Amino acid sequence: MSAPAHTPAPTGESVAVDARAAAVLDRVLPYLGPGLALVLGLAALGHRSLDTDEATTVVAARGSFSDVVERALSDDPARAGYMALLRPVVAWNDAELWVRLPSVIAAVIAAIAAYRLGRRLAGRYAGAAASLVLASSLGAVLLSRTVGPLALALAAMLLSSALFARAVDRGNVVWWAVYAVSAALLPLTHPIAASALAAQIVALVVARREVELRLAIPAVALATLESLFFLTAAVVDRADAPDGAGPLSLHDIGLGVGRALGWSPVVVGLAVWGVIVLVRRSHASGTGLWQPVLVAGLVVMPLVSVLVAGVALPVYPRAALTVAAGGVALAAGVGIVSIPDRGLRLASAAAVAVVAIAALATAASEGPREDWRAAARHVHAKTTTRDTVVVLPERSAAALAYYAPDLRTSRVGRGEGVTVVVAGDPALAVARARPVVSPPRYALLSEQEAGSALVVQRWVRP
Repeated sequence: MSAPAHTPAPTGESVAVDARAAAVLDRVLPYLGPGLALVLGLAALGHRSLDTDEATTVVAARGSFSDVVERALSDDPARAGYMALLRPVVAWNDAELWVRLPSVIAAVIAAIAAYRLGRRLAGRYAGAAASLVLASSLGAVLLSRTVGPLALALAAMLLSSALFARAVDRGNVVWWAVYAVSAALLPLTHPIAASALAAQIVALVVARREVELRLAIPAVALATLESLFFLTAAVVDRADAPDGAGPLSLHDIGLGVGRALGWSPVVVGLAVWGVIVLVRRSHASGTGLWQPVLVAGLVVMPLVSVLVAGVALPVYPRAALTVAAGGVALAAGVGIVSIPDRGLRLASAAAVAVVAIAALATAASEGPREDWRAAARHVHAKTTTRDTVVVLPERSAAALAYYAPDLRTSRVGRGEGVTVVVAGDPALAVARARPVVSPPRYALLSEQEAGSALVVQRWVRP
């Protein structure tokens, strides 16, 4: 039977064009997520001023390499690996752009690792989807624009998990050795990264009949022992941390989980569907149940780690829980490509993109919490040679010194007038400043905001 007259038959040229387009798409798939992560990470990278935590980290990275590493291992072992990487950058150039660049590179590596792991779990299209979801996640983007170890921790977690999956599939001593090294280095990036090792151990237990246990057990045991050593050191150091972290609260946990999910209900639904698909495939084949266990572990274990640590230690769940974005992206990537209907699949991908763009645009429209660059300008404009400058809390003095290295700060107010810079809730700024200015010796003359959580006050003698 011949085709209807109104139905155009495909020509050889159109078929060739479609084949070439498909070939080009296949070649660029591995680079879509990393490229997006690079672009979003570099966007306005040097425009926002450093906050207190970032400036404190930059100051700690100054000095000789041996001094920086020894000081990190002694005072803050949780950041030793990151400080070792940051120190050469700070020695080269300590501008905002340069000191944040390692986090951008880490985000790119995380996107590459997400592609490799997603491809091993469900094919190259699932890998590309997972990489793109991760690269566009608001939580991951914020980590890539911040001076701190969490972007490196996220990259290390995904890279180690990708190597674990390859070792399970290949089963030779070389890949298990490479995996063991990567897993042993996890806690050197950040304690939360060790949650990936916990997920891998659970996955190994499930896959015990599919792997060479004589190779897998020594590799995991070595990584576990090394991790316990560094985690113990981090716990001892963290117990009396002076950085203002408080006890766990449902509000902070909710914000952390929201960041990990990219504030996207679409991603949540796709992630759940992706795990269900992996479980179904494993039941149908009788093998591979470790795959959904590993993915689910990368989502759940960071939360479990934070809850366990928060019982006795001060923690920052808002930032730390963001590393669960890697597992969420993997599950969502599998979920997207596993939708049977092509139209629904494209609509789901478009919905993920729309929500991600909206979240990124909303974050970009918000003003900074701490604009220390503006605060330094206000201090210079208000302060004379016969005045003193006080920064509260004291650890925030590093941020002011970064933008105003010529200013000398004091712990109490003296002289003709006192300029007090207070980081934190503006509603409490006056109450926090009173102990250092001792009214009625000084009276508040003016108050200017430099961000939503930073105030510059001018106190003068009545």
